[in-house]
Amino acid sequence: MSDRPDITKRLSDLVVKRLVSQGEYWSREVVFDQLTDDERRIDFVGFKPGQTSINTTAATVELGEFSCYEVKSCMGDFKSGHGLSFYGDRNYLVTTQEFAGELHQKIMLPNVDAVLCPDKNWTRLYQKFTPGPTRNRTKPASEMLWNIVLAHGHRNGYKEGE
Repeated sequence: MSDRPDITKRLSDLVVKRLVSQGEYWSREVVFDQLTDDERRIDFVGFKPGQTSINTTAATVELGEFSCYEVKSCMGDFKSGHGLSFYGDRNYLVTTQEFAGELHQKIMLPNVDAVLCPDKNWTRLYQKFTPGPTRNRTKPASEMLWNIVLAHGHRNGYKEGE
């Protein structure tokens, strides 16, 4: 598999599969700090409410957990300057087994909770490396959730372009 767009798509499909199977609310290409010098786009951001009760309440939202996934298919993609933004409670780099090995060998793994790679059949992601936990999330849940909503293109009860 040498076609970078194909690899990126297949890795992204596995992230979606993981987010859905874990019952997370999620969106792709979530932008933070828009229109500032610190603007960053994260490939996938997921959210799961905290489990303090059976119903989702304001407290379960505030106690929820955000997961951020950056998909990188090769060194050019990794060094492009786009991505590697990790704002979640759990942060993951998603790449091929080969590229993860290369980053590990060159001591270039970012400080994330885990590096996720596809299994040999490309049916699921597994943890290949656990470089170390990232810093604690600094953005409030309301900002994180609002950016997930905006990434879906919804404003004022309708989807933009409809």
